[in-house]
Amino acid sequence: MTTYNIVIFGETGAGKSSLVNLIIGQSVAKVSPDVTECTTEIDNYTYTTGSVEYNLWDTPGLKEPRSELDHQAPAMTEAYRLRRLLHDRGGANLLVHCISGVKDIQIPSAPPSALQSHYRLFHDIFFADVPTVIVITHLDSRQRREEWWARNEEMLRRIEVSFAGHACVTALPRNSTPNATELEKSAEDARALLVHCSQNSYWKLGAVWKRLGLSKEVARSMASVVLSKWNATSISGYIMASKLVACCGLEEDEALELARRMRAARQLQLRPVNDS
Repeated sequence: MTTYNIVIFGETGAGKSSLVNLIIGQSVAKVSPDVTECTTEIDNYTYTTGSVEYNLWDTPGLKEPRSELDHQAPAMTEAYRLRRLLHDRGGANLLVHCISGVKDIQIPSAPPSALQSHYRLFHDIFFADVPTVIVITHLDSRQRREEWWARNEEMLRRIEVSFAGHACVTALPRNSTPNATELEKSAEDARALLVHCSQNSYWKLGAVWKRLGLSKEVARSMASVVLSKWNATSISGYIMASKLVACCGLEEDEALELARRMRAARQLQLRPVNDS
């Protein structure tokens, strides 16, 4: 049996759990009728086709980058925990960025936008070099799916969100009974995307300073500037904090505090994951 690890991420209410249900073909992941958060910890679901098994890692919904740290930290810390966990489970093969199609993509007046921040967190920091695909949810007809993509494809590129493939899907509408034909077509598109984009990719956890192309001496020199503020012996924590500031729009103190929490989570024995 060949196994692939698929990491699904996105903003709270984007339809990540609905996408899991769509791919598997039954309601295994809890979904909410509104934009409240359902997934608060990492959940793992399995989709099997033929001799291939896909581990679908459903992550907690991410918040606006300018919201309070206590609102952002739990989801980010869970994402970091998944990064460590997959190191012992064969690595990650594909990132799926789940985006709600209720609204069109906008260029932010004060970058980064929530979409940019979440993309950079997973694509640039936690799972560098893993291909990313985009799944647009909450589009209830083929015409709406085609029209949304025609309007927004170039906008995604303009805000520097790159992708190896995409699918626009119905998933499970919040307030209506889904059309069976539309659901099945969406499921086929989502599954085809996984099959096409996951097979030739692979990632393993490495030291942060190595993945950034730095020598250990240069990384240590960078870290020495703020080691008095960040009470830690690891240079990777400061580099992680620097990336959170540069890529995700966090303030320096918030990024350093988040790095502390991630380091504390790393030192704890890994909690079991909900394998459904």
